[in-house]
Amino acid sequence: MQDNVLALAYSFAFIIAVIALAFVLYRTIHLSSESVRKIIHIGVSNWVFILVWCFDDVRFAVVGPVAFIILNAIFVHSGAAGLLGMGDRRRDNGLVYFPFSLLVMTLLYYRGLIQAHDVIAATLVMGYGDGLAALVGSKIGRHRYSVLNASKSWEGTAVMFVVSSLVIALFTPYPVLKVLVMAVVATLFEALTPLGLDNITVPLLTALSGALI
Repeated sequence: MQDNVLALAYSFAFIIAVIALAFVLYRTIHLSSESVRKIIHIGVSNWVFILVWCFDDVRFAVVGPVAFIILNAIFVHSGAAGLLGMGDRRRDNGLVYFPFSLLVMTLLYYRGLIQAHDVIAATLVMGYGDGLAALVGSKIGRHRYSVLNASKSWEGTAVMFVVSSLVIALFTPYPVLKVLVMAVVATLFEALTPLGLDNITVPLLTALSGALI
């Protein structure tokens, strides 16, 4: 029990540190709201290592995701997100959807329906793949396409596929063909899912494709 309490303390300290870093960068070098959002997005995804390595009791493991679903919802809908330069609730809701995905994957993991490497890969695909794709797309994306009134770039989509492939290859024991299929799944749903809901579809479907394919 004591180890799980420590893991919870690590979890909250880690998330607070990520948000504090984003706040400092926003205030000192005046990052855009998109950059702040993605720094938080990428940083928070690394919590998955605390989940897999530090918890051994699901009752404690779910506390962090549940708490951050609630806290992030308050943060977004109270207007406090403006402290970090964010104010687009449609996009900022991704901060709520991501911990929801972590909650679902945690429950699936503890029920033995997905493996630890699937949870790690799926979370980092969403964190690093989607995060870097958005940053690259916003900075150098020149070739645009639209999906459900959302503007995307082929450059960002390419980054999503490459990063997803690398993450899945690095953190799973799967053969190359399966790695590529999972990366295609992640990339397609990142491109096709509107309203920030890719924070749910991408990690969950990546994890499930690892378990089922």
